Amino acid sequence: MRNATAPDISAPGPVLPVPDPGEERGLRLANLLEETSPVARRARVEAATRPVLPALQPLLPDGRLPKGAVIEVAGDTGLLLALAAGPAAAAPTVWTAAIAMPTLGLAAARAYGLPWERLLVADTPGDRWSEVASVLAGACEIILLDPPEPPRPRELQRLEARLRTTGTTLLTTTPWPSATLRLTTGNAVWHGLGDGHGALRSRTIDAHCTGRGRATRPRTTRLLLPDETGSVSAAPAAVATGTVPATGTAVAG
Repeated sequence: MRNATAPDISAPGPVLPVPDPGEERGLRLANLLEETSPVARRARVEAATRPVLPALQPLLPDGRLPKGAVIEVAGDTGLLLALAAGPAAAAPTVWTAAIAMPTLGLAAARAYGLPWERLLVADTPGDRWSEVASVLAGACEIILLDPPEPPRPRELQRLEARLRTTGTTLLTTTPWPSATLRLTTGNAVWHGLGDGHGALRSRTIDAHCTGRGRATRPRTTRLLLPDETGSVSAAPAAVATGTVPATGTAVAG
């Protein structure tokens, strides 16, 4: 029987370079600076959010709408439409769905910047509204929703999971317990009506935003919603003469 030849452990092996601790620290520091740079942070924010119209940027964290989230917009369809118009205006491939909103003004939606050719409407989904929303979340980046009844916990969980998977942003007028952002409006005043005559041209409102995470710090901005073009813009510092509050009582200019 032949004996196996033992390896010669005395033979010199390849010489490996010794890592330079200073060089490694420099590389780690360079990577950390790159990851935390304003450019890298902005890229991460843009990947996780959607743009809004310029007048609405001061109202939202990072000036954008989060993807895969629920945004509660209480009592103001105009603000709802204005929020949806930003993503639609930013890219010709963005689709919007309106569910359970039979009184939605399509002319107003177009004035805010929502193109009819990329707007899907499901006026009367009945008690299957959450199923309709889940299906349309696979085709639309933005969903407007005014459900006929508050979501039940199981419906809420299923729909929110679907939104996170697709990245679709849901804007709803109904109270939503786990909404990422909550937007409200107040101090509405219409402009353009003089001493009992004239035409309403625009409306000034205060818009407020609160929420979870970075949105815990409340934000408020003064808007023309709608402005004289039917869209949204930042309100000027001076209040125009000839105004009417939302209650319909004349205000002296």
